[in-house]
Amino acid sequence: MGKKLFYTISLTLLFSGFFISCDEINEKVLPRATGKSGELLIVADSVYWNHQTGEAIKQTFTETQEGLPQQEALFDIIHLPHRAFAQIFKTNRNIIIVEIKPNGKNKLTINSDVWSENQLIVSISAPNDKTAAEMILKNGSALIDYFNDKENDRLKLKYSQNAVNPVSKQIKMQFHVNMKLDELYNIAKREDDFLWVRKEKMVKEKIVGEHPVSQGFFIYTYPYTSDSTFSVSSLVEKRNYYTHKYVQGTGKGTYMLAYDEYVPKEKEITLDGKYAKELRGLWYVKGDFMGGPFINYTFVDEKRNKVISIDGYVYAPRFDKREYLRELEALIRSIKLT
Repeated sequence: MGKKLFYTISLTLLFSGFFISCDEINEKVLPRATGKSGELLIVADSVYWNHQTGEAIKQTFTETQEGLPQQEALFDIIHLPHRAFAQIFKTNRNIIIVEIKPNGKNKLTINSDVWSENQLIVSISAPNDKTAAEMILKNGSALIDYFNDKENDRLKLKYSQNAVNPVSKQIKMQFHVNMKLDELYNIAKREDDFLWVRKEKMVKEKIVGEHPVSQGFFIYTYPYTSDSTFSVSSLVEKRNYYTHKYVQGTGKGTYMLAYDEYVPKEKEITLDGKYAKELRGLWYVKGDFMGGPFINYTFVDEKRNKVISIDGYVYAPRFDKREYLRELEALIRSIKLT
């Protein structure tokens, strides 16, 4: 998804007048942002929420997240009419405010840290319901990126406060990559060209008690030979090679593979200033009943002429997986190359 806003947006011209109040607020100590990761508060009058504007918002922000084994929306939407937008809701982490006035102009502004720390607010003004809906649909991809990037930034800030532990030291020594991990991560398997790190925990479910959740990642490296390395088929083939060889399931002769039936979704990104390819796909354990989503980032260590892949996976059979995978995405995207 691109970062360009396609409608009548000017990030320099549209902030006039509004920034005065923002600066006044920021002189104070702002409270921490409230709400859960992936939540999006929509402030719009009900008459528009129940018509084109609301449909455009739902179409944009509740479409299915790619690369998950079951349907999960991109964001969890909470709607409030303007009259109910009390102070208690203004500290929410992600907010879209829609103002529709007959004589209003088309405006879309993006602001941060207005009522709370690490907050992102999108304000949309339009003269009618139809125009507001068109603005949302035109800029939907960019807005999704803004909110997702902000969620990742919040997680990166959290990770930056982790102390360096023995697993981080091993990653740095073996792959020349800095990663700050919490103390729950442990090394499951280590080879010269491969490292498996995972975090196991029990999560409570309201009705039937505790269930296991596993978050982990692999780092593996191999010589760089050509740009064909970055094709989806080549990246999946390499992933299968290493997981077949080193990632066994609970039973004898079982091992992890990527689903052939699901072609991973690819995306080009920048990772610590380097070109990288992102893949989102599904994995399973051959001969076992385990599976879940994975997210893979691959780039070239030019100094050593090595391809490095960092591949995060989630196993959470009774839970939604979007936010567990987001945590791994932010963790991997916060790496620094030494």
